[in-house]
Amino acid sequence: MKTAQAFSAEESHFMRLALQEACAARDAGEVPVGAVVVRDGQVIATGHNRSIGTSDPTAHAEIVALRAAAQAVGNYRLEGCDLYVTLEPCPMCSGAMLHARLGQVVFGAQDPRTGTAGSVIDLFALPQLNHRSRARGGLLASECGALLRDFFREKRRASARRHPLREDALRTPDHAFAAVPEKSGESPSYLQEHPALEGLRMHYRDFGPLAPEPGDSRRGGSDWLCLHGPMNWSQRFGSALRTMGHAGLRAVAPDLIGFGRSDKPKRESFH
Repeated sequence: MKTAQAFSAEESHFMRLALQEACAARDAGEVPVGAVVVRDGQVIATGHNRSIGTSDPTAHAEIVALRAAAQAVGNYRLEGCDLYVTLEPCPMCSGAMLHARLGQVVFGAQDPRTGTAGSVIDLFALPQLNHRSRARGGLLASECGALLRDFFREKRRASARRHPLREDALRTPDHAFAAVPEKSGESPSYLQEHPALEGLRMHYRDFGPLAPEPGDSRRGGSDWLCLHGPMNWSQRFGSALRTMGHAGLRAVAPDLIGFGRSDKPKRESFH
């Protein structure tokens, strides 16, 4: 991925405006991504994620901002305009930016799963395209990434609070795992909505975060599912998961029902 050597104070100012938009998305229950479109040093349009509230898969922050900018200038081509967005754009948004003929795209946090400005692929560098916008990443990456991580961490906690324990199951309390070493900043992840779980809560460890730390050059790769044996749990994969994550691989290790942090049915016959 192309990383800029330095950003100006003015560029940082525009990214902070995009962060304000991302916070507005978070407050509305949307994934916190924000964008602003700038022309001649002036913000002409803003946008933040609205896909959930509008039931619109195209309502990403960048698309919302591009639509507003096109209306403001009276032209779908936004030549001479720059776009600042808090997260590396996806294929849909990158395609729209190239069609709009933006001069420059500046983003904050990398997205190793769907980012198309260098993380998974780099659409902005393809010589076959008739227009190429300049793309730079890493501006206020720590703040942009932290906003996303905090959002999804709270979503997981809220999900755990919404789903009470089944009457015919047991749940090991969190304090029982106090001595278990965890990666700094890692919090338990749970799944309960899947029909196959029948209301039981399953814990899993997922390495390959949406917004990596600044300077992380990992690229997208294969997904690996790591399953423990009958006398173990996901903790046995701790170091291996981290190694795979740093190598650009997404690795998921669940605690099978009845083990580790997952719910444990009281009836032995269930096991």
